[in-house]
Parts: sequence; structure tokens; C-alpha cells
Amino acid sequence: MTKRAQKMLRLMDRAVTEWHIPVIGKEKGRVIKRLLARHKPTRGIEVGSLFGYSAILIAANMPRGGHLTCVEQNPYLARFAQSNADHAGLKSRVKVVVGDALRVLPFLRGPVDFVLIDAKKEDYLDYLKALEPRFVKGALVIADNTGVYRREVKPYLEHVRNGSYATRELDFGFDCMEVSTYRG
Repeated sequence: MTKRAQKMLRLMDRAVTEWHIPVIGKEKGRVIKRLLARHKPTRGIEVGSLFGYSAILIAANMPRGGHLTCVEQNPYLARFAQSNADHAGLKSRVKVVVGDALRVLPFLRGPVDFVLIDAKKEDYLDYLKALEPRFVKGALVIADNTGVYRREVKPYLEHVRNGSYATRELDFGFDCMEVSTYRG
């Protein structure tokens, strides 16, 4: 991770603590960094970017040549996320697309080997199904907030736990993340 990206994440950590903004944060971020180091994805998609915290974390920890496409519905937040990624020195690695993910995802091209889902909880399964045809074997899929929003994400959890995925829930005490690997 570059010093610019580290500096930007530290700044964002301070801001979210002051303003109580829901982001991946340090604890979940450490886990995601380890997963990225293990899986080495190069073509990622983030569904729900807020102001770019996780985009910076992910793109900065992808291997050389890695690229992350972020889909954010709110135009203001999308510009903010892109600006923050650019300031973190990741302009060539992060592209933020504005729009409803359910409409945008089917039009994104190329294979996918990493996904972070962190948008409308009741749509998690639909996001996944929109991307599944493009997954490479071993694609890493992380769904955030599966503890706090258990009821809303239940169809998603049933799908990854009874299908083409090796999956596990990571409990952080205050919330959970579902980490799945696509078997193909």
C-alpha cells in the first residue's frame, strides 16, 4: 500500500469516528487486506462505495495491474469517492460508475475475481446473480453487514451457503461479513 493511500485511510478513519459514518473500518479492513494478499485478485467490483474508504483499501492492496470498478447510486458520493481515490494516488486503479447497481452491473465487461457487496441489503442476492456469470473459478466475494442485517440478507446467505461457494461467516462482535469463494 502506498503512503498516500495509508494517509488517506488514516484521515478517513478519524472522520468516520467523529461523524459515525458506516464504513468497513480498521478491523474488517485488516481481514480484507489478508484476503486480498491470499487471493491476489486483479479485476474487482465494489457495489456501494459511500465515499471511497473501502475502494482505497481494496485498490491499494490489489496486485500490480489490479483494477477496481465501484458502483455508487448517489452522484455526489460517487464523485466524492472518485476524488478520494484519486487523492490516494489510485486514479488509474479505481473507476467509480454512477447508477443503480442492478442496472449497471449487467453492462460491466470482463471477468471478475473479486467483489465487495455493501449496498442495499435486500438486493445482495440480485447483485450476486448479476455478476455470477462473469466470475472466474476462485473469485472472492465479500458481503458486509450480514450480522446487523441478517433478515434482509437471508436469501443471499442461503444462496452462497447452499450453492457453488465455499463460504464462512466472520463475526466481529458488532457485525459480520460473509466471505465466499466461487467454486465454478
